[in-house]
Amino acid sequence: MNTQKPYEFFDHTADVGMRATAPTLGALCVALARGLTELVAEDSRLEARETRPIDLAAEDAPTLVLTWLQELLFWFSTDQFLPVAYELEDVTPTRLRGRVRGQRFDPARHVQGREVKAVTRHLLDVRQEHGQWSGQVIVDI
Repeated sequence: MNTQKPYEFFDHTADVGMRATAPTLGALCVALARGLTELVAEDSRLEARETRPIDLAAEDAPTLVLTWLQELLFWFSTDQFLPVAYELEDVTPTRLRGRVRGQRFDPARHVQGREVKAVTRHLLDVRQEHGQWSGQVIVDI
């Protein structure tokens, strides 16, 4: 895994996969969210200009991570909002609550990355082993 970023990409047919490892489920969610933002806006310089609350529930940790990433992609698809900072207060395998700060994509200042169509359930894997959380998702581009 890349030592400078908390996530890595891997090729998967016409899609892109993301993997991350973190000490907590909240940190895993943040790492994968950062990967999603990089896919959408490459290495654009983003600022925390707007704050949005987030409160998600799911039946298990894999579904929670999937729901989290789908919500962030929905924000980008509908409002061009890109997250840059995360204040997650309550993260369990069935709940994620907190605030996300970021800004709206501006084509004059930001680099358009790949067009992300969806975050899929295909090969979705989130687990806790040996005191670490690991996760993998496939992104349809």
